[in-house]
Amino acid sequence: AGGGAHGAHSPYGRSPGFSPQGRPMGPGPPITAMAIADAIFDEIRNSGTDAKKPEITDRQLELLAFVFDAKHLENSLVMYQKRAVKKLVAVKSGRTCWQVRGKSGAKEEYLVFPTHYCSCRAFQWDVLSKGEQLICKHMLAVRVAEALDDYDVAEIDDALLAQLLEAYANDAGDGGGGTRRGPS
Repeated sequence: AGGGAHGAHSPYGRSPGFSPQGRPMGPGPPITAMAIADAIFDEIRNSGTDAKKPEITDRQLELLAFVFDAKHLENSLVMYQKRAVKKLVAVKSGRTCWQVRGKSGAKEEYLVFPTHYCSCRAFQWDVLSKGEQLICKHMLAVRVAEALDDYDVAEIDDALLAQLLEAYANDAGDGGGGTRRGPS
């Protein structure tokens, strides 16, 4: 019986890879925007060799701009280019977190765990409250710097890292936005 070319192959009248609502189906969970971004960052990271640093291609920039919004990506690239991204490494434990200077380059510095948290207000508002962004620009700047293997590292005492984390937590807890001056 009828149904056209697609109907002959699928009871839904669409190709076999789609549900009746038109959503892609297949083995495993659906692919998320962050999974796409992670794959792009992996591709960037893997483009490097012992002889040369990883590089971002125009195609990768276009894809990242689609996932994160072009202006959001641009803001994070500006921070990356201004060397605003710093990895903090505790000497004894090897624990790490990141610190990113705000876009203005002023005194504000944000505590960043690139896949989970940033102490900036935009993370709290645009990411958590409104859901308008997947991650904030500081988290994105860290992800770019990590993929390109190009960032500053500050080795600090474990006690100092603990104090820094506590200070950020206390500041964020009282609505202060989590900006602090950190180790230089």
